[in-house]
Amino acid sequence: MNISISTYQVKKGDTLESVSEKLGISAEALKRYHNTYCDLKNLIGHNLNGIHEILIPPAEKIAEIKESQKELSQTQNLPSVYLTTKFYASNYEVTERFEQDDRENFEVNYSISVQLRENMDKGFVAELKNSGFRKNNQDSDDKISLLSLACMESIFPISFLIPAQGKIKGFYDHKSIIKKFESKRTDLEDFFVGEVATSYFNKFHASLTNETFLLKRFSATLLYQVLFPEMDWFRRKKEWKENFYFISNSFPLKCKFEIEYNHDNPDVVETIIHGNSIDDCSLQELIKGYRFEEMREEKVSGKIQIKYTTDKITKQLLGADAEVTLWYEDEIYSKHILTFVEKKKEKEFKKFSTLVEE
Repeated sequence: MNISISTYQVKKGDTLESVSEKLGISAEALKRYHNTYCDLKNLIGHNLNGIHEILIPPAEKIAEIKESQKELSQTQNLPSVYLTTKFYASNYEVTERFEQDDRENFEVNYSISVQLRENMDKGFVAELKNSGFRKNNQDSDDKISLLSLACMESIFPISFLIPAQGKIKGFYDHKSIIKKFESKRTDLEDFFVGEVATSYFNKFHASLTNETFLLKRFSATLLYQVLFPEMDWFRRKKEWKENFYFISNSFPLKCKFEIEYNHDNPDVVETIIHGNSIDDCSLQELIKGYRFEEMREEKVSGKIQIKYTTDKITKQLLGADAEVTLWYEDEIYSKHILTFVEKKKEKEFKKFSTLVEE
């Protein structure tokens, strides 16, 4: 193959960096191209000493190098495929909105704190605590809601095992969760009295003792699926298949995902994940939480969109927006919308999100 070679005559004061800067490519790329096609006696080493001319790539090659450098630069702005202790902010403000065709829509707001520490050579321990629950911007006042919140608050903080690759693997100390509730149950029973409360306490305690069931109750929620993704989600280029829970107390559906990135903002990167279910499953199966021997109705379809916002410099997770929609018979059956944002940067993040939407 014949290659048209251009040359640059080295002048006094020239450096590899100064010449490559004029071309708009990196010094390493120029050096690599020159050394590929030059004679052995003219190989560029640490500097241009003894070099009288540099072989210059043709215009189409320079364009190719620039595009490659752009992709590399953008990739370097993304989080690593391995979790680090600095990936999470300490506190996030969370909003969840639930919409369903046969029920009244409602919204829940709360705060979540995340403390991540290394766990020897086994990955990380993530200690989480939820607080400040409000429904439709009001504090809960009905007895059952207060009872439920009191039970949940009694077992926080909860520590999860997170591998370096991300995603919840298990509890750090399951027995400690049970002990926390047992130590606080007497105080709870002094405040919540009656058969209804006693029955609820018994069921709550039973659910805590079943480690597999309890782990699923957390890891299958939209919050925890979005908050603890596989870390290589941030570096994907091709579409992939993965299971996802559309309803937390059901089974996951196999989905096909694809990804895109927005690098336009000088400070942050948006990683946008789109997913669609590819499973054969009826709506009733999903609601009841088990597969029927025969599917007797039209299958349900699901759609997922998750937008992560991460800092280009620190690679920290600043926030995320997620929307999970279930479709049945060409109509929306339910929609679950989740947003969380680093607490101290809430206003800044919302302002940026508004600008992007516009």
